Amino acid sequence: MGSAPDWSRLGEYQAQLTASDFRWLLESQYAPNGANEGWVTVERDRALVLRFEDDAEPYEIEFREYGRLPAPPPRYWRTRDEWRATKPDDALPLAGLKVALDPGHIGGEFAAMEFRSWKTSDGPLFREGEFVLEVSKVLKPQLEALGATVYLVRETNEPVTTDTPESLRPLAAKLVTERELTPGLELDVKDRELKEKSLARLLFYRVSEIKARAQLVNEQFQPDVTLCLHVDGTTTPEDKELADQGYAHFLVNGAYSADELSYDDQRYAMIERLLSGTWQVERPLADTMAVCFREISPQPPFTYTGPNAVRINPNPYVWARNLMANRLYQCPTIFLEPFVANEVGFYSDYQENPEQLAQTYARAVELALVRFYAAP
Repeated sequence: MGSAPDWSRLGEYQAQLTASDFRWLLESQYAPNGANEGWVTVERDRALVLRFEDDAEPYEIEFREYGRLPAPPPRYWRTRDEWRATKPDDALPLAGLKVALDPGHIGGEFAAMEFRSWKTSDGPLFREGEFVLEVSKVLKPQLEALGATVYLVRETNEPVTTDTPESLRPLAAKLVTERELTPGLELDVKDRELKEKSLARLLFYRVSEIKARAQLVNEQFQPDVTLCLHVDGTTTPEDKELADQGYAHFLVNGAYSADELSYDDQRYAMIERLLSGTWQVERPLADTMAVCFREISPQPPFTYTGPNAVRINPNPYVWARNLMANRLYQCPTIFLEPFVANEVGFYSDYQENPEQLAQTYARAVELALVRFYAAP
């Protein structure tokens, strides 16, 4: 469902980074543990990127000389300093800031399909997509009152995409036949019909839905920042319905694996994000998000133990991970996972007063945006 990248677009990003900055970002955030080997080669004054396997003439990225200012990159979003330069001194704290709120998943009848709904034996049904949509609807007027322009990527408990699992069934059958399954779409299912049906569902909510949202973000909204609102879930002991302890973490794009970088579109997306400078906003804003949530509703930090994520600064809450949304959204994008839905404290609060819980979530996000963008 992807398209071949247009590498010529990177021509406008030439001389954006010095060699040391490019190498630092590649090794510490985007392609740790040598994941870029064989695909991206860093030389003294340039980087060479294979556009496809066995590329005899790799794409050349020129590095910026020390002390030389880069030309403005071709992007629709603004850094904090660029936004501040356009904001009158007497304006509202977030005047003119463009924020997209992306309520994760879908909700409604689709929540079960995405495995994002559950309940205890005697408690209320929790659907992640519905809860974070409510958070977005609480947060939107709060940010607008501070002068921001706010977009909701999803406004109802219906998908953004016009595709359906049924319409994607022929593609699923083709992929199963050709065994062309990218990371995140692998299925350990033996029965072919069941495999095709399961893959069609994955293509619906994990690929088509995200691509439809990305089109809204990049072509219609063009915000300065996108916040993907989520609530995590965890495994519970066999004898318990709820976990005893929750956690929180905040994600930016990065940690591409060698397998992921073997795909031309993912390799291109990584290079574009690195050169466009989304990290300049993502890294400090994610850090501020973590601090503000800890002040308002403290949770211990989640720790990834596998190679699919990497720490990018001393803050134990902040990680880089390659997800489709934070790869395709071309602006700074933060994934928020500040709570665990099936944890005793969160679920009790949800059962007693879901509206107040949504307000707590929204208040922490508002505080973080004001502190990051508007504080001196």
